[in-house]
Amino acid sequence: LHLCDRRQRQMCIRDRLYRLRKKGVKVNTRERCVYLPYGSEPDNIAQVRRLRREYDFVVQFEIV
Repeated sequence: LHLCDRRQRQMCIRDRLYRLRKKGVKVNTRERCVYLPYGSEPDNIAQVRRLRREYDFVVQFEIV
């Protein structure tokens, strides 16, 4: 990727993660993993849906 493209991508991911964390969702960026409560529907959260589709994040469900 070109440097500008890479920076834009990082900023886009950062903004989505910020919105998720503000909602109380845990995210591990090194493992590209989003942790959601068991029984929730990840496709109902726009930021999770886009992280999964565009940046290959995975979702793990937690029993709380």
